[in-house]
Amino acid sequence: MASSGAPRRLEPSSPHGVYVWRGGRWAAAGRGELDGDGLYFIYFSNSECGACRVFDEVWYPFVEMVSGRSVARFLVVLCGWFTRDCSSEDARSLFKEFDVHVSPTVVVLKRSNGRVEKLLKYEGLTSALTLTFAYANILAGAREAQPG
Repeated sequence: MASSGAPRRLEPSSPHGVYVWRGGRWAAAGRGELDGDGLYFIYFSNSECGACRVFDEVWYPFVEMVSGRSVARFLVVLCGWFTRDCSSEDARSLFKEFDVHVSPTVVVLKRSNGRVEKLLKYEGLTSALTLTFAYANILAGAREAQPG
């Protein structure tokens, strides 16, 4: 966490749950953050996952870099160890819904008219370059779908 008190990164000791990047910081949220149409980047993390701590060094700078000029929403879903150790019902249900059994996992999701139009899933360590390409790919699809 940043010394200003604004959480710029979630720590393994953070409470299990769903977090959304809003106003330059991570805020506790609920499953409802994924109910609307739009583009979503969802990082599924486990506090007991060593590879997640390595991926944190990719994920958090990526979010800070692209969020200011992005139409996407960025979320972290944090449990202790998948659904077996998760004190948040919202987080546990999202791990199940997206069939997450590897950590870290990033799901890139495009929802339109209440249904999923595109879903990309990256399991294991993922590079910033891969995230950037996924972002460009799904964003290009969103622009093509807009009337104009």
